[in-house]
Amino acid sequence: MTETTNECLGLRERKRRETRLRIEDCATELILDRGFDQVTLEEICEKAGVSRRTFFNYFDSKDQVTSGTGFPVFAASDLDTFAATDCDNVVRDILRFIGNRIDNDPDTSPSLSPDPELSRRISARRRQIVNATPHLMVSGMRRFDDLAGVVLTTIHTHLTTFPGRRRTPDLSAYEEAVLLTSFIRQCLLSARLLHPESGLPRADLLHRVGRDLINLAAAYQGGWD
Repeated sequence: MTETTNECLGLRERKRRETRLRIEDCATELILDRGFDQVTLEEICEKAGVSRRTFFNYFDSKDQVTSGTGFPVFAASDLDTFAATDCDNVVRDILRFIGNRIDNDPDTSPSLSPDPELSRRISARRRQIVNATPHLMVSGMRRFDDLAGVVLTTIHTHLTTFPGRRRTPDLSAYEEAVLLTSFIRQCLLSARLLHPESGLPRADLLHRVGRDLINLAAAYQGGWD
């Protein structure tokens, strides 16, 4: 690949990021000013100077551009190593993987944005909008929900392959995997709710939230028999 080709690819990627950021900026500005239900997709596209087709190249819906994508897309095969590799805590490692992907994806990491300050302002607007429109909180989780079956299969395979890593002998490996998948989802959701302005890397933040949830559950372990 020539230097000219690399430069063209770099310019194309920067233009893509700038277009995405402009759509986010226009959408959150309009919706914060007028309310979620009072802004149409057509108005967002007009303000951003893009077509509906271009909009849907970047976002699945008005809900998603308002609340954010949550975390980047990754292939199911990215989780194969967790299914086949022995480790002392597969849930912790999957959360760290997701956090690192968020921290290193230009569409979800403000530090990699073409305009970090604008990205931070968009994040601040989103927090205000979601506080006023609670149903939007789950919109950012849709990408995880789309892959929840893959996460479940990965954990189930891991626990079946390495039965010594199971923690709940009264449950089947599948039942334990279901609960652990739910735990990962709750960590992702709680991190957005509890620490919206944290400067920590997302990988560290998810680790912190996971630890706090485990400690909280342990504090409530009495009285269930």
